[in-house]
Amino acid sequence: MKMILGAVLFLFSTQVFAAGDAGCGLGSVVISKNSKGLQLFAMTTNGTFSSQFFGITSGTSNCSSSGIVMNDKEVQYFVEVNQKELSREMAQGHGQLLATLADMKGCKNSEAQAAFGSFTQGSYENIIPASNTTAAEMVSNLNNQLAGQKDLQSLCHGS
Repeated sequence: MKMILGAVLFLFSTQVFAAGDAGCGLGSVVISKNSKGLQLFAMTTNGTFSSQFFGITSGTSNCSSSGIVMNDKEVQYFVEVNQKELSREMAQGHGQLLATLADMKGCKNSEAQAAFGSFTQGSYENIIPASNTTAAEMVSNLNNQLAGQKDLQSLCHGS
């Protein structure tokens, strides 16, 4: 019985990313107390239901609110809904919608948001090259332009 339990724990432990903590997933939703026994149960729950992968990519189940898929979809939706006004604010380099977009891209403080605004203003013609640029193209162009901005990325993500 101990060997079976050990094998099950070993198999499912490969899906846990945080040492000493079960990490996010269904287990963290069901079990919040951080004792060793309960965290082992949370870890096996996460492994049994493979909920960490879903939680990490969707930003649910106590995983980061900026999950990879969720953040991309949030940005895409935000740009689609606010494209016209956001385009105007990018050209000006400031505005409430632009600050919200900067926050969604990881620029959490006012200094980083101001730098993001200056960046979008300076790169406006590359982000929105034509009047009929779609929201999807706008996000793609923004991401491509941001990829080359190491200083801005460092300022926005603190690394």
